[in-house]
Amino acid sequence: MRRHRARGAAAVVALAVLAYPGVSAAEPAESHASVRLDPRRMVGGGSVPAHFVGFSVEWSLIERYMGPDARPAFVNLLRNLDTGVLRIGGSSQDVMRFDASAANTNEVITPEDLADIRATLDAANAGGGDTPRWGVTLGTAMAPATAGRPWRGPEHAKTFVTQGVQPAFSGADEYIAAVSLGNEPDLSYGYDLPEYLSDFAAYSGADVTGPYPLVTPNTSEPIAPWQSIAEGSVETRFFGDWPAILDATAGPTKAKAGGFGAWAADHFYPLARTCTSDPYRCPTIPALLSDERLDNFTYQVHTHAAEAARHGLAYRVEELNTAAGRGAHGVSDVAASALWALDAMFNAACPQPPHAPSVNAECGTGAAGVNFHNAEVRAFFHPEEGNGYYNAVNFDPSPAMGSPAPAPEYYALLLFSRFAQGTTGLRPVPVTVNTAEGGQVRAWRVDGAASERRLFLINKGDRQASVDVAAPGKTYQLDRMTPDDPSGAGRTLDAPGVRIDGRVVAPDGSWPGFQPTAGTTSAGHARITLGAGEAVVVTIHGHV
Repeated sequence: MRRHRARGAAAVVALAVLAYPGVSAAEPAESHASVRLDPRRMVGGGSVPAHFVGFSVEWSLIERYMGPDARPAFVNLLRNLDTGVLRIGGSSQDVMRFDASAANTNEVITPEDLADIRATLDAANAGGGDTPRWGVTLGTAMAPATAGRPWRGPEHAKTFVTQGVQPAFSGADEYIAAVSLGNEPDLSYGYDLPEYLSDFAAYSGADVTGPYPLVTPNTSEPIAPWQSIAEGSVETRFFGDWPAILDATAGPTKAKAGGFGAWAADHFYPLARTCTSDPYRCPTIPALLSDERLDNFTYQVHTHAAEAARHGLAYRVEELNTAAGRGAHGVSDVAASALWALDAMFNAACPQPPHAPSVNAECGTGAAGVNFHNAEVRAFFHPEEGNGYYNAVNFDPSPAMGSPAPAPEYYALLLFSRFAQGTTGLRPVPVTVNTAEGGQVRAWRVDGAASERRLFLINKGDRQASVDVAAPGKTYQLDRMTPDDPSGAGRTLDAPGVRIDGRVVAPDGSWPGFQPTAGTTSAGHARITLGAGEAVVVTIHGHV
């Protein structure tokens, strides 16, 4: 198990938290694990920015998420999360041309698509004050021209901005977080760094993004152990080239920084849907939730976030999800994906790199946000075939193109956005393990209002775990994210649904509100019982 350095040696007041049904402070039993929550507010570092959460959506799906019939529910799903950043792009941005005069089909980017995005943001930001609740990154092609796509080049990108973005967002420039140049250039340029940097210089010199911020480089990496990437024993694409890339791109990026800041971007997938030639890529729930795959993620995030910071940039994981190739059925579309997503967001905000586990104990290095990717199940331009298995929000594949609906991952974003996003005092909390069951529990803390501490407990195991909690405070609330198996078969990690406090999002995309369990603390030790695949937020009141 990964060990984190505890912060502070001050005496800790024991917190008796009413446990899961059947367990109480009056019925002590051997705990599987225990944690202590430092009574002090955490000073410096360790913040989770507003706009941390977000979705990434392919251009080919605009009507499915943001068309007139889909928009009301999608807007509600955004507003439930309070603030965030949409990213419109992915591989589709390098294969779909913008054409101001084309009919609005799934295979071309049109002014109608941009108008739908603008209308969605208008609704999501209504009544939100001067700072937009939601912004958007709009992706355009930056890849070598080919016989099949001769239109790729600086002129096309400039036309996208002048004839598409500017008319659609007139009077709402503040919504534009950035214009993204190209998707996964390591792949589109065949690992040819000089060609990529030459093209970036041409695009930058032509000022293709006009008045809007730009973002690069959106690199991806092979699904491989972090040790192999660190030692260069696998093809690392552009991983080790970030210093050279940011030497070239950071200046223009910072010069155009907007209200959402300036950042460099990465993509990450711990597994892949197809793995016949490489078993390491094969998707399973144990692999998804393993420390090993999390180590691969935190190594990438810490390495590239530190390099971005050295160049005066923030860092965002602009495309993230469970398994490359649109996810894997039974892994990406079940309750385990929500646990993974929740833990991944904390580890993105405060990566504990496996090669130097104490170097980021203060959470001073990390991502400014993440975007969970959404796509069609098989290929671009065929949404009628259904949703990618990893989608956090499922679109309506029918001709009606009606209301999108939340998938399991969405509930992780909801829990994180409401209880962690925009907070300070972020720290990993050491978990003392007494039995094997306790070894699957992970813990994080943040500070809420002046008298609030929030402790996140995440049980990534397939068995119940009891956690003995000691912490300051007078009263508490418990909010639970729990696997939901409507069939009654008792599935947990592989359950098809998720609930928070026993509740689900309404058909119109609205959230009925949290319904926490409340109680008063007392002396002694109590146990919080976490069901298999369950996460709990313990909000503690009454201590400064």
